[in-house]
This record gives sequence, C-alpha cells and structure tokens, in this order.
Amino acid sequence: MNGVWIAVFISIALIFAALLTALAGRSNRKSGRVLRRLKSLSRVSRADGSEPVPVILRDDQLSRIPVLNRMLAGQDISARLQAFLDQAGSNMKVGQLVLLVAVFAAAGLLLSLRSHNVLLRLLLPPAFAGLPVIHVQTQRARRLKAFIRAFPDTIDMMTSAIRAGHAFNQAMQLVGDEAPDPVGVEFKRTFEQHNLGLNIREALLNLTDRVDSLDLRLFVTSVLLQRETGGNLTEILEKISYTIRERFKLIGQIRTYTAQGRMSAWIVGTLPMAFVLIISALNPGYLKPLLQDRLGHLFIGASAFLQVAGFLIIRKVVQIRYQ
Repeated sequence: MNGVWIAVFISIALIFAALLTALAGRSNRKSGRVLRRLKSLSRVSRADGSEPVPVILRDDQLSRIPVLNRMLAGQDISARLQAFLDQAGSNMKVGQLVLLVAVFAAAGLLLSLRSHNVLLRLLLPPAFAGLPVIHVQTQRARRLKAFIRAFPDTIDMMTSAIRAGHAFNQAMQLVGDEAPDPVGVEFKRTFEQHNLGLNIREALLNLTDRVDSLDLRLFVTSVLLQRETGGNLTEILEKISYTIRERFKLIGQIRTYTAQGRMSAWIVGTLPMAFVLIISALNPGYLKPLLQDRLGHLFIGASAFLQVAGFLIIRKVVQIRYQ
C-alpha cells in the first residue's frame, strides 16, 4: 500500500512540474517573439564607425528549470536528443521531452498498479514513456518526407539563380525566402550561419546534421567538391536534380513491384484475428476452452508470436531501403 502512495506522489509531482514547464513556455512564447524581433533590429556599431552588425543571442538552455538544465548539461544523450528534436523541427526543449517521458511513465505505472498481471506491470510504464518519443519521431519522419519531396525543385531554383549571376550564398538566401517549409527554413538557417561568420563548409555540414537525407548529403558533397576542385556548378546541380528525380521514379517502380508482398503481410497479420472475431460472433462458446485452459493460453501466445514474426519477416523482405 505504501508503494501505491509513493507512486501517486511521484506522479503528481511530475505532472505538476510538467504543467509548470508548459505554462512557462506559453508565457514566454509571446515575449520570445518580441525578443526575436528586437534582436533582429538591434545593432552594435563597429569601432571604425562602419556599418553596424546584428547582435544574435542563441538560447542553448536544455530546460527552463535550472536544476534540470544543470543535470542535462554535458550529457551525451542530451546532445542526441537535441539533434533529434532539431530534425523534427520541434520547438520543444530537451528538458520538456524528458519531463513528458517521466510523466507518461508515471501514468503507465499508476495504471499498471491496478492490474495483478506481472507482465502488464512491466510493459505499461515503458510503453507509456515511449509515446512522446513516438510523437516526435512521427514529426521527424513527416518533415523529412516533405523536405525530400521539395528538394529537387529547390535545386532547380538555385541553378536558375546561379545562372542569372548570383553567388552560391545568395542562391541559398533566395531558397530560404522563396522555398516552402521545411526546405526554406533549413536553407535560411544555413545562410544566416554563413552570413554570421561560419564558413560555408561548416554551415552545409550542419545542414546535413539537421536533415538526415541521402539526397541532401549528395548535394552538399558535390558543392564542397566543386568549391575545392572547380567546375561548372550549374551543370553539377542540374545533374543532381536529374539523379534525384530518376531515383524517385525507381522508388515508385519498386513500390509497385512490392505491392503484392506488402498486401500479403497485412493479410497474414489480420486474417487470424478476423477469423477469431467471426467465430466468436457465430458461436460464442467455441473458443472458451482455448481462453480458459492454461494450454490454450500457451497456444495463443505461440500463435501471436509467430504471427508477429511472420509479419515482420515479410515486411523486411519487401521493404527496400532507399533513404
């Protein structure tokens, strides 16, 4: 009984901390927009009286809570989580993600305490804790797909700008202003990093860190090689755009050829459950020995394991990795 009360207390404390963090983020959202506008307009004059340069302050805090920020600072997992959030295009901080995972884990623990099943008690907390990470991963996959889909048109835009006489960094600025999100956002950030003093190589490598795309790595590698060895940049970009579009065609053909296998995987996975539902509806007592006997439980567990294994094996066979 004491364990239940301790779990309840921990859950309430974590939920309260998460609410405080959410409220702090909401209250700072409007002021953050104002500060960003002021920072973009604020200037610091040079000593020689020449044109002033912008002042940019970067917020590297991992959490608004000082104690949590000190705990996360310097940890390798914090850097990986920050890169994960950057790839998803999320404004969430690492501390907020950690608190959400802890709150969901506590909620799963509370639910598991109401069950007498040991397996359920072990599985519910980690399953609930993984929900925020799955949400961010879904955002990351959706954003990456949007980037890949719009990237060939972005390369064509840069090619036209360079052919019109613009430099490469000016072409990046044009893409940042004109291209849709997330391509425009990422290239605008790359241009700003280069404009503030970072060399073009480091700025482009940072871009590949934020966007895990094979097409983007091909683009960055080609641009960096051209800057070191020389060559016609517009011709190189045209060939990259053509290669990416041809790869899209090949991927479409592969998905067409593997459609039957993917459909087989879904049929193999859903057909047994459909038969169980149909038999239960036609004759409710037919499956009672299977559900009440211990040997029936073993058969159910073995069949479920084999079904999942078969589904995963078929999916592995028909899934062609192209990214």
